[in-house]
Order: sequence, then structure tokens, then C-alpha cells
Amino acid sequence: MSGFEWKEEYSVGVELIDEQHKVFIGILNDLYTSIISKKEDVVLDDIFIQLVKYTEFHFQTEERYFDEFHYEGAEEHKAEHARLCAQIAVLREKQEGSLKGNPFELLDFLEAWLIDHLMGMDMKYTDCFHAHGLK
Repeated sequence: MSGFEWKEEYSVGVELIDEQHKVFIGILNDLYTSIISKKEDVVLDDIFIQLVKYTEFHFQTEERYFDEFHYEGAEEHKAEHARLCAQIAVLREKQEGSLKGNPFELLDFLEAWLIDHLMGMDMKYTDCFHAHGLK
């Protein structure tokens, strides 16, 4: 297993959004590096803080465009964002709990979610965003 790599097939064709997705991948890679170097106990809290803050920032960006462009899939997409935020909170509690969770569980979940979300939900808004001049 190696770090998570950006692939062009993940691109939604909107530079700002793609760059934000790449930052998210960087956070996942920081988590991976900390696990491999057995330093996750030291940095996991900081990674969760980065993850939560950046996820909120990124979702606000997408959702601002949903509202501005009257994107028809906005409510479903926003609900998916809310589910991820709730799942991250649960995983954070598990990692901090007395039974310390498996950090690979967090990493695997986030990687799977990101790929599924990028290739499924995010690709759906590409045409709408492009139609409104966002490239």
C-alpha cells in the first residue's frame, strides 16, 4: 500500500474544485505517512482538525456554487456532505476512545468515500458548473 495519488479521471473539470480535492488527498497522505511511521498517536488529533476544517471549507465552496447555479442535485449532494461530516465525528470518537480505533479503518474509509464521491456525486455537477462558466 502506498499513498493516495490523484488521477486525471478524478477531475471534475473545475480547477478550483480539483485543487481542493488534491488538498484533501494531501491530508489523507499525511494520515498514511503518520500510520506507516507509527506516529499516528502523536499527529492524529492534528490530522482530524485539518480534515474537519478543510472538509467544511471545501463543502462550503461546492454548496455556494450549488445555490448560485441552482444546481438540481443540490439537496442530495448536501445531504451526502452532512453524512460524511457525521461519519468523521464518529470515527474521531472511536480513535480517541479507550479502545483506540484502527487508524487504517479511518484511512480506508476516507479513501473509499473520496473515490466514490468524486466519481459519483461530484461528476454530476460538472455540466451545471461548466454551463455557468466555471472551469
